[in-house]
Amino acid sequence: MIDYKTASKDQLKQEFTRLAKVVSDSTFGTKKEFFHLPNILNSDEQPLAVASGAMDGNTWLITLTNQRVIFLDKGMVFGVKQVDVNLKNIVSVGGKTGLILGEIMISTSGQTYTIKNVMKASVIPFTNLINSTRNAQNGAPQQVEQAKSQADDFISQMERLAALKEKGILSDEEFQQQKQRILNG
Repeated sequence: MIDYKTASKDQLKQEFTRLAKVVSDSTFGTKKEFFHLPNILNSDEQPLAVASGAMDGNTWLITLTNQRVIFLDKGMVFGVKQVDVNLKNIVSVGGKTGLILGEIMISTSGQTYTIKNVMKASVIPFTNLINSTRNAQNGAPQQVEQAKSQADDFISQMERLAALKEKGILSDEEFQQQKQRILNG
């Protein structure tokens, strides 16, 4: 685990890529938001995954941490919009997919946040990870560790699969089939 507060720009770039792979997202156009993340993380807060999507007509970075879901939109010239949803306040998490893109819905007792234009392959893994992290937080510390372990296992499976494709052991078609098998649990 890196210390986000003291990490170099290169370390943050690597971490951004790693966190996006957790849910198989391309995180289009949200790198500047990710570089803002160290400014707002609590000292004991650890990002678990990132995705990107549209909300209120803008592209937002969605970051799941061990404490909350953070929505960040950094303007082209200045300003940052930030919405935080504490995991304890989440009532439900849902998603739906289309041919290429999907939506993630996160509801609290007072509001529903709908993130559109999320890559289809990211919707189910991201919603499942929010739910498992939220459930683990409401349970025993052992469950929190189990959720982290599952996320780490998922990452390592995806990294091994990508390595096999890069080495030419798997064709593109085989890679996509195995990726879907892992994503669907």
